[in-house]
Amino acid sequence: MHLDLAELVIKQRLYMGFDEERKAYVVDTRRCMEYLEQVLTCREVLDTHVVEAVPPSKVSHVFVLRLNPLQLRERLRARGYPESKIQDNIEAEILGVVLADAVRHFGVERVYELNTTNLSIDEVVHIILSSLSDSELLKKMKPGAVDWLSDYYNLLS
Repeated sequence: MHLDLAELVIKQRLYMGFDEERKAYVVDTRRCMEYLEQVLTCREVLDTHVVEAVPPSKVSHVFVLRLNPLQLRERLRARGYPESKIQDNIEAEILGVVLADAVRHFGVERVYELNTTNLSIDEVVHIILSSLSDSELLKKMKPGAVDWLSDYYNLLS
């Protein structure tokens, strides 16, 4: 089963407020973690950037999906995101912020990363499912496999 944490946060009112500048809800991570502790069974795919709101005891594998920052910028512009939010997201992707947060929260042994640039959703799902039964493929996805910083440092300024 696929769960989108952003949708759950809104539906279950697991937020502290709404950030008008970024046009996003501010997740109440404590309440969110308590809620997820009750509903997760370790058999779901949870879609989120807010890793600190996820109880580590309910997670076996963490796949951080990475995207070329130039493609990320175009996707976010197409969604109508404010420029400040686009810049924040690009900077976070270049610096690997979600990856670092995931490693810190879940431990390096459970975290993997996948460059999804130019891949379809079906291809991403196939790679992830294949990796779960292929230890060599999984090893290639350990943190550090994707590095945008050297290629896109100039986008940060």
